[in-house]
Amino acid sequence: MQAADIMTRKVLTLSPDHSVKHAACLMLENHVSGLPVPDDNGNLVGILSEGDLLRRAELGPAAWRGTESRRVKDPDIFIKGHSWRVGDVMTPGVVTVAEDTSIDRIAAVMTAHDIKRVPVVRAGAIVGIVSRSDILQAIAAAVPEVTAAGDQSLRCAVLARLCSDVGLSKDAIDVTVEDGTVSLFGEVESEAKREAARVAAEAVSGVGCVTNKLRVGISSSLSERP
Repeated sequence: MQAADIMTRKVLTLSPDHSVKHAACLMLENHVSGLPVPDDNGNLVGILSEGDLLRRAELGPAAWRGTESRRVKDPDIFIKGHSWRVGDVMTPGVVTVAEDTSIDRIAAVMTAHDIKRVPVVRAGAIVGIVSRSDILQAIAAAVPEVTAAGDQSLRCAVLARLCSDVGLSKDAIDVTVEDGTVSLFGEVESEAKREAARVAAEAVSGVGCVTNKLRVGISSSLSERP
């Protein structure tokens, strides 16, 4: 899935010349926590989020003055706290994605930048927006991978998942399957990897339950043993 498949196409926007009060009212009325800001030519120049409004003078002096070390001497803090214009308060240099950006890449971008929404642009103009709720909807609608029936097919699928997703070596582990019940044997280098192996096995379609008999040892593969 790509951005074009999950994005909201009808996007509410703000002008840089809109008032901060208008922006706050628009967010409340539409139950959104951030709005893109394009210029008169439709090019995205910033985004205004709830976080940008936490240092407003309307909230009192402690909100806009910042930390003791910065105080009122920082003109940027004063501007963000007192200006009525969205263009002065918004966050410029917005992180964006293209329409063909994959959903896993979008999730990675959100995580890396600790943001809740990503505008989707085409030639600099906004054509949609992807929020965390759009990501959640994609997860809820995900269809499990189809795995061929039979214990041997399940064993191959589980082994492949352990190697590709968890990075385990086939020399270090073994998998048995009986009537859909999977048992994991072998050695891994950490408790976290042991649990990751269980999760990966449980994610394979057709697996009934998983018995995790992996040991946590010094080496990560049998080939490393003396």
